[in-house]
Amino acid sequence: MVAPVQNHQTAGAYTENLTDVEFDIAASMMRTILYFDVFLYPLNKKELFQYCDHKISDLTPAENALNWLCNTGYLSQDSGFYYIGNDTFKVERRQEGNKLASKRMKDARFYSKIVAAFPFVRAVCISGSLSKNYMDHKSDIDYFIITEPGRLWLSRSLLVLFKRIFLLNSHKNFCINYVVDTNHMTIQERSIYTATETVLVLPMYNQKLFQDFLKANKWCWDYYPNFTPSHNIPKIRIPYLKNALEWVLSNKFGDLMERFFFRLTIGFWKRKFKNDKADLFQKSVQFSEGVSRHHPLQQHTHIMESYQKKIHSFEAKTGLLLHKSSAASHGAVQ
Repeated sequence: MVAPVQNHQTAGAYTENLTDVEFDIAASMMRTILYFDVFLYPLNKKELFQYCDHKISDLTPAENALNWLCNTGYLSQDSGFYYIGNDTFKVERRQEGNKLASKRMKDARFYSKIVAAFPFVRAVCISGSLSKNYMDHKSDIDYFIITEPGRLWLSRSLLVLFKRIFLLNSHKNFCINYVVDTNHMTIQERSIYTATETVLVLPMYNQKLFQDFLKANKWCWDYYPNFTPSHNIPKIRIPYLKNALEWVLSNKFGDLMERFFFRLTIGFWKRKFKNDKADLFQKSVQFSEGVSRHHPLQQHTHIMESYQKKIHSFEAKTGLLLHKSSAASHGAVQ
């Protein structure tokens, strides 16, 4: 909650016209803007209202809070986008990235059909930057895949072999970095980063299982209480060969292949990252019978550290407290 403000100034900005609810929303908007600023990604008004972590049941307080943030100079606005600072480069960067994302989405749909045709793949989603409608010329198309239990490593290995043989190991259109099976759809790491990656994934195949995935991660709506995913998933015709291969591999031979590819992949990762400390390796790679997550650059850790630095920097500069757990004092927002 926000402490009542009674005829005083906070960080040089007049706040007596804002209610406690408007303060809460203003703080939530700033947390949201600062998180997406880690990626130099400004937000439009609709996104800002949808992504902030304070439940908005009435648009009037949200509009008042946004106007106050702009009038005080905490937020800048250009071409309908809101951001920190005065550099319009962020807006230009987003606009160019959105255009490229629209073009690359055609490739994503094409390769999603290929992924869906592989044995034991039960759902295909686009993750990473493309799921946020942004791409640059260095971006890969990332996939989040859900498989049949007991066949994750077999399915993943077949996909990797396809990439290495037919795509010359290129990650540009075919980056398989996160795979779970239907028994392990709940994301264990809980933060604004994992919540964002979860609610913003774009389903490409299997609407029903995608909805089950969202239900398994209801905790994400603590971070995104205003966001309601709405997707029109195109229907993908599955070739008969997929069913035939699954029938051939749904036996002890398939079990043997599953264990073989599991050991093979883990051994490869351990050799590849043998110079990393144990804790860094665990942050980079997560593996079990039902989960395969591969982020060798410790992306989660770096993003969260950068986000926290932005929060602390803003609080130190303005005197407004943005952390939810911060003690409200002298009209500071928490």
